[in-house]
Amino acid sequence: MPRRLAATGVNQVSILSYEDAPLKDDEVLVRTELAAGKHGTTAAALDHGALRGQRFDPDLRLFLDDPAVEPGLPTPAAPMALGTTGVGVVMQVGKAVTGLQPGDRVFGRMDLRETNVCKPDRLWLLGAADPLDALCVEPAFVAFHCLRESHVRYGDTVVVVGLGALGLLAVRMAVASGAALVVAIDPLPLRRQLAQSYGADLVLDPTVGDAALEVHRATGGAGVDVAIELSGAYPALQTAVRCVRVGGTVCAAGFYQGEANKLWLGREFHHNRVTLIVPHGCGWGHPPRDYPLWDDQRAYDTLAHLIQQRRLTAPGLINHTIPFEEGTGILELIRDRAHEVIKYAVRF
Repeated sequence: MPRRLAATGVNQVSILSYEDAPLKDDEVLVRTELAAGKHGTTAAALDHGALRGQRFDPDLRLFLDDPAVEPGLPTPAAPMALGTTGVGVVMQVGKAVTGLQPGDRVFGRMDLRETNVCKPDRLWLLGAADPLDALCVEPAFVAFHCLRESHVRYGDTVVVVGLGALGLLAVRMAVASGAALVVAIDPLPLRRQLAQSYGADLVLDPTVGDAALEVHRATGGAGVDVAIELSGAYPALQTAVRCVRVGGTVCAAGFYQGEANKLWLGREFHHNRVTLIVPHGCGWGHPPRDYPLWDDQRAYDTLAHLIQQRRLTAPGLINHTIPFEEGTGILELIRDRAHEVIKYAVRF
């Protein structure tokens, strides 16, 4: 019987057995070799600080007060999946599947489990791509929309605040997009070093001095055109607001928990007429801003193609690979060793 890694409590990951359902005509069965999951979003999902006591109305697009809503925490009987992306070998294809066959090595949306049943439109041939780069297709989806929906253009100046996997990929993409200046801000030295290797012109530690002031000095006093915030911390969002020029854009892609703290909307945000956006890839149930020219399928296909062509790479981003049998320590790893683990992968 195949096994999986799943959250079964607030700080608990367990190895669980499961059975794959019979394969449907439009499905593909993959034997997983490598898989990866999220860091910050996983921690937020286990905390539920933003959703407790709130019910989302999909028609009104509003969260409404509802004291009865208490988001359930994972249990052994109702575990929470941890994986987002995987690499593996096709074992079986449904009758209606074309373009894939047993033996093909593929990557795509997968969970942390020994076998994954996938839709073929979420799988791509690995080809000559580095498997660790292929595991970045899901976080790249968010970073991709951060740049597109912030309208980062050739010659723009850009700040990225928060250098987890999403932030580092945003740095990589901003440099590739031809930004004239890319500034990367994060308190952890290893992440700043990787951002510099990805082409960031200036890296700053927000715990040492005034990072926003340094950004303004680096831009002749004006501030940057776009600041992308990906840490999910309110003080970091305040830093992003303070970094942009008059009429600049702040892309708030972090998953913020609890009430705002240290966010001053009566200061630079108000006086500099800052534009604040949340990009596609955050939240749910909405199309990209440039739909129907772009939809999720086109975005994923584009990113997969760039990875296959080795034009979108992220060396060093996944810097910790865990054998499956040691995967029960994932939550402790990303909580207690953030200074040394940027993004993890599980090897099956």
